[in-house]
Amino acid sequence: MSTNNHDNLPRGCRIIDFPEFMDARGGLSFAESEGHIPFAVERVFWLYNLSGCHSRGGHSHGHCAQVVVAVHGAFDLLLDDGTTCTTIHLDSPHRGVLIAPTVWDELKNFAEGTVVMVMASHHFDAEDYISDYEEYRNELVELRTYSPTLKTEWDAFVDKAKNSTFLHKRSYMDYHADRFTDCSLMFYKRGELIALLPANHAKERQAVYSHGGLTYGGLLLSESITAIEAMQAMACAKEWMRKTLNAQYWYYKPTPHIYHRMPAEEDLYALFRHEATLTARAVSSVIENANRLPLHKSRRHGANKAQNNHVTYHESNDLQAFWKILDERLRTRHNNKPVHTVDEMIRLQESFPEQIRLFVATIDNEVVAGTLIYETEQTAHTQYIASTEQGRTVRALDGLLKHLIEDVFAHKRYFDFGTSMELGSNHISEGLFTQKGEFGARTIVYDTYLIQLKD
Repeated sequence: MSTNNHDNLPRGCRIIDFPEFMDARGGLSFAESEGHIPFAVERVFWLYNLSGCHSRGGHSHGHCAQVVVAVHGAFDLLLDDGTTCTTIHLDSPHRGVLIAPTVWDELKNFAEGTVVMVMASHHFDAEDYISDYEEYRNELVELRTYSPTLKTEWDAFVDKAKNSTFLHKRSYMDYHADRFTDCSLMFYKRGELIALLPANHAKERQAVYSHGGLTYGGLLLSESITAIEAMQAMACAKEWMRKTLNAQYWYYKPTPHIYHRMPAEEDLYALFRHEATLTARAVSSVIENANRLPLHKSRRHGANKAQNNHVTYHESNDLQAFWKILDERLRTRHNNKPVHTVDEMIRLQESFPEQIRLFVATIDNEVVAGTLIYETEQTAHTQYIASTEQGRTVRALDGLLKHLIEDVFAHKRYFDFGTSMELGSNHISEGLFTQKGEFGARTIVYDTYLIQLKD
């Protein structure tokens, strides 16, 4: 077997070496699904009497993957993904080539007596073929790297994507640009933008994160995108990361469904098809307002106590006052500090005044508790919660959160308290989790997947 470039096969394609046993009786090779063939084989066919044939193939498949083997003789296999075009010479019965979906293939230059065996992942379906090369090129998903000149186009897409929030706007992502090396990507089909990928590159770890500075990221999808196009976008991204960044690992944090405007789990199917593995799962406590459970008696008692102590609630712009409470609470209780500095949060709130909102509980005009809310189209999310010692004594947070859930954000579909995990662990912080549950919240998960980029 030979190829004109051993290191540059089209995306998703690879050479497969099958077991070979040789003795005086001859040779034997075999292939097993999942063991050698990276899919369950649904169909096997073979080509023969090819001496007068100029070429076979000359098409691509939308869904079907194939492995081709020269069980006798030899031939040339051309593979083209629209970016990389490679010709491989197949001349061994114990080696094959995986042809990934959406890759154009042509078989030609058949030696006398050649027999070609093909193992396919799907049954025959004429609708799965594209046999016109120009049509094939028009159907390809193309990748572009993000640059600041594309900010307007990026942000306009975020405004209408079906699983994006203001966290994906460039003004939010770029506030900590000094901490992350951006490698965000944009995906087009027929010149139309169909997906974005917020991402950063950690060169020392040979890893890409989508996104290391965001609670969730992953592919941001247009309303029109299909699962097939999402798979193609993911395949393009994998190849670009591997070849351009020399990355070996891609950590992917999909946007949880409570932030979707409409069904938007095409990327979850693409993760499955690209053999991603679940590496982390954080639990978050969420109230669905249409099915809100009643407050636990301890939270009702707390809210009543706050009312009896003349605690009042209102929206505030005094982030400095709240940050002093938050800093003190995290330092003394958890030996930690907020992810954002107060100056960063002030800048972010100035950029997103309708989405980043501070609500406080006061006694005699003094702030004793507060929560910073990230408001999206579907969901109100408590980004930070803190109270003073006096606030805890009078149960000010119980009253404030009850007020937000039942009054201020009752029109939202979801109220998300955020995750309740022990720092640096996959274990639930049971006390915090229980407290949130007493407001009527139940569990969703924030997941992280790992996609291997190595050959």
